[in-house]
Amino acid sequence: MQTIATLNELAHAQILKSALEDAGIPAFIPDELTAQNAPPYLWASGGVRLQVPEAHIEAATELIAALDQGDLPANEN
Repeated sequence: MQTIATLNELAHAQILKSALEDAGIPAFIPDELTAQNAPPYLWASGGVRLQVPEAHIEAATELIAALDQGDLPANEN
């Protein structure tokens, strides 16, 4: 797993994780429990990490960039 984003808020990381998973990209928040139970430790370490497998880094970073610009992918369902 490779960290593709470090965020200030757990909720933001969870939203991005959901968007990635919806696009078929496996995602993981290794700091999720720490962020929920001991936020000061997480803030001291730099934030909430969002990770994906190395094979999905390019697609994940492109999707996150599009979301940051307000471009929502079309729902194919």
